[in-house]
Amino acid sequence: MARYQNLGVDTETLLEKLKASMEKQGYKIERVLTGEASFLVEYKKPGMFGAKESLNVRGVPDDFMVIGINENNQEIWFIVEDVILASAKNPQAFKSHTETVVTPSQPAPVAPAIVASTVPQPPAPVQKPAEPPPTNCSRCGAPFSISQEDIAITCRYCGFTVTIATREEIKKHSMLENRLFAQQAAEAAKKYMDKGILRVGVSRDASITNVKLRYVPFWVFSASANTSFRGTSGTGIAGEIHQAQEAVGDKRSSGFAKFGKLVLAGAKAYAEMQQKDRKPHAVAYSFSNNYIWPTIARQTMISEINYYDVPAAKKIPFDAGKIPAEAEFLNTELNEEEAKMRVQAEVEAKEKLIASGKVDSLEMCSTNIVLGEAELVHAPVWFVHYTLKGENYVIAIDGCEGKVLGGGRPLFKFK
Repeated sequence: MARYQNLGVDTETLLEKLKASMEKQGYKIERVLTGEASFLVEYKKPGMFGAKESLNVRGVPDDFMVIGINENNQEIWFIVEDVILASAKNPQAFKSHTETVVTPSQPAPVAPAIVASTVPQPPAPVQKPAEPPPTNCSRCGAPFSISQEDIAITCRYCGFTVTIATREEIKKHSMLENRLFAQQAAEAAKKYMDKGILRVGVSRDASITNVKLRYVPFWVFSASANTSFRGTSGTGIAGEIHQAQEAVGDKRSSGFAKFGKLVLAGAKAYAEMQQKDRKPHAVAYSFSNNYIWPTIARQTMISEINYYDVPAAKKIPFDAGKIPAEAEFLNTELNEEEAKMRVQAEVEAKEKLIASGKVDSLEMCSTNIVLGEAELVHAPVWFVHYTLKGENYVIAIDGCEGKVLGGGRPLFKFK
């Protein structure tokens, strides 16, 4: 996390320059979410197997923060800060995220010559060196295995979860039990491969190379959003187009719900086109939504997981004994505050898209978001690796309910 002040950087300009610069360096922009004073960019590193990551910018021109970039990822830091400097109206105020401001100590006052002795000054406070990461669980003594990216560590023996920097226990920690065998996960993946008229029979030609169970961490928040917007209707079918975009891009809705939204948007667009005496008119409206919003607690996004709807009724208190020994356990790389800012940006972008669907031209949109207490949830996800005609693919399967969470598959069956 880095904070930049007094630079005068317009976030909209920064976003456009950042996308152009990242793409020039070979990064693939996967998704962009924009809010009133923030944006989130999900991107893939260069290369066939480049990891999916994200960064979040939030604030005002003279005081904003960049969140989500790993401190060791010097290349992306260089790109971001180069663009910030190029976008700054006051570049002289720029300070890199690696810089530290040292306040010079004040000189001790000189005693008058007539005073025989001076009052002793208190010793300067000694700054404690940063504590090394814990190597053992403070509850049961079991050894820890920590990577540089980990923010919090969970003991695989007793389930004790603690933040590495502060040594504070994360008390609200739940999990979902795995209910699938590897063969069941593979069968679910095969059905997903064949889904669609043009893909029938793909699974017969595919070769499954690996089926791996991982416990993936999610931060989960309840979110209450109140949105007010102003715009113009009656000028065309732009609002209906936005509704269709929202329906297609909504990862939280089922297929039937998406289809229903598309039908409704199409019907409204047709009705708009039939009105020959359309007149533009101003619209001002407010609406509210409540969400249960999860976000993957990893700096590097897992591209195979499009969206995970945490089944609240099946959550249980975290119990390390219920995790299969062969499962890979992923620790938390995103702290609660970073997760909160990511969720706020995503909810704000969602609300703005909904507002855009209600008018043809959106002129103002303001969203007030209240997030509830964060909960850390570890969920079982099966990763099914397969090859087809020399290409490698991965499909993610929810180990609790057997749902497909996303992944790669060909657009059509190869002949």
